[in-house]
Amino acid sequence: MKEDSLNNDLDEDVFQNTVSAVIENKKIEASMDSLTRVLDDHMLSVHGEENSQEIIDTYLEALLNGNIAKNTITKLSTDIILSKDLATKKDNSLQLTLIYTALSQYFLNKNLESKAWTALSEAKYFLAYLFGLTDPANHKRAERAQKGGRKKAQNALDFEKLVITLLNKKRPKRGWRNAYDAANNIASELSIQAIENNIPIPNDIKDLISKVINLIREHEEVIKAFDSPES
Repeated sequence: MKEDSLNNDLDEDVFQNTVSAVIENKKIEASMDSLTRVLDDHMLSVHGEENSQEIIDTYLEALLNGNIAKNTITKLSTDIILSKDLATKKDNSLQLTLIYTALSQYFLNKNLESKAWTALSEAKYFLAYLFGLTDPANHKRAERAQKGGRKKAQNALDFEKLVITLLNKKRPKRGWRNAYDAANNIASELSIQAIENNIPIPNDIKDLISKVINLIREHEEVIKAFDSPES
């Protein structure tokens, strides 16, 4: 009897977990359906056709084929901040909405619900930003709010360019041995030039070196400068 009771308890736990998972999936699927309907309405009003799912599928195929990479998404996001052209901001916002919706659907199909929610949240963010640009009053507020973000993004770009310049300038004849040696070698001059050009950098030299190492490992153009055999 005790064994039967234990099995019943276990079965009930499994049942509850299964029901919970189904409910959660329904929630995200409903949220995703709602988003695609809003996208359809937007596409219909702006472009005269409601085919958002077809476009989402196209973006998903491009993601799976490697035609859209992390640096593509980063560039689209950066251009939204740096560009003063309203059309560019709108186009990039719509593209990012569609890309993140495609990612969300992909993760959900793979039962990676947490990642699906994260991607869906990003899609909703860029869609809300797009609608903010469409409304003149909201656009002005968005522009004011982005002044600080634009400056921050420009500082990051200037810092990256300076790192690339110094990696090329100070590269040993046999090339850089590793990321730490490269970062440690350029850190002193990097600090001086950054201060001269009003580029914000970490106060602690160790933090500066760590920041350069991360760029060498993650930033495409910095990686090219680090790997280049030219002296």
